[in-house]
Amino acid sequence: MFFHILLKSILKSKTALFSVCFLGFVALSLPVSAANQKILVFGDSLSAAYGIPQSQGWAALLQNKLHEEKLPYDVINASISGETTSGGLTRIDAALKQIQPQIVILELGANDGLRGLPVKTTRENLAAMLQKINKSGAKVLLIGMKMPPNYGAKYIAEFSATYPQLAKTYQATLVPFMLEHVAAKPDLIQLDGLHPNALAQPIILNNIWPELKRLLKK
Repeated sequence: MFFHILLKSILKSKTALFSVCFLGFVALSLPVSAANQKILVFGDSLSAAYGIPQSQGWAALLQNKLHEEKLPYDVINASISGETTSGGLTRIDAALKQIQPQIVILELGANDGLRGLPVKTTRENLAAMLQKINKSGAKVLLIGMKMPPNYGAKYIAEFSATYPQLAKTYQATLVPFMLEHVAAKPDLIQLDGLHPNALAQPIILNNIWPELKRLLKK
């Protein structure tokens, strides 16, 4: 249900932006400390707490978890609803320059796939962003996405293979699918049939946290 309605609804959220305070960058949950390192979340509506209070989104929950575990990191969320990899590529330089993060969580590509854009384009855009992140000296956590079955076996296979291939090429840590245990459950999706609800956010964080924690220790 989620993926079928997602396909129909994606254009409705194309221009809906995540609440922004400064050039699309929002410090979550805790005041940014000059002494803390920074984690930049660079994604689309799946990371932008779309349709729910900002404090309930997985990125805000991540900030809380870092605080609870006494890890000196601030989370800066530069996610925008409806963002594609092409849009992300136009923003990444400014984000890296302004935030100067130690870690980047790169969560883009879902909107490319749902619009049926060529996988080659998505791959090239993600590769360009990964190159820029690596050049900046930041470590990267690449968030994978999967497409619904109605896109055809060839497209699905090529799209799904993109993330592990890029992670290997650019030495990125990979989360294979951020919506594991969420996408197929209607009770974890908002009434629009499109976005994960507040109940889904801790599950999303649990999908991301193990790989991120390993990255924090490197």
